[in-house]
Amino acid sequence: MNQRQDLTSAVMERDRSRSRMRLVTVMVGAASLATAGVVAYNLPGPAHTTAVSGTATTPAAQPSAANQEPGDDGGGAVTAPIGTFGQAPAQAVSGGS
Repeated sequence: MNQRQDLTSAVMERDRSRSRMRLVTVMVGAASLATAGVVAYNLPGPAHTTAVSGTATTPAAQPSAANQEPGDDGGGAVTAPIGTFGQAPAQAVSGGS
């Protein structure tokens, strides 16, 4: 009789472990999806505009020099073109000795 109880409890423990692993997998997947959504939401938009269905769009207006205070360089933020973030400037290669 004792072996049968051991087998029954082992099967129940296995089922509980599977259930726990399934829950952990679902939780990690949900957290990953939420993180991806936050990252995608915070990515910058396109740097240029394009024409869609024959209608032209215009880029956002830039501040004019007339609105700037003396010594103001035109803004507090520095923007880089798309695709250059984190890249070093190109370097010339010499022809050797």
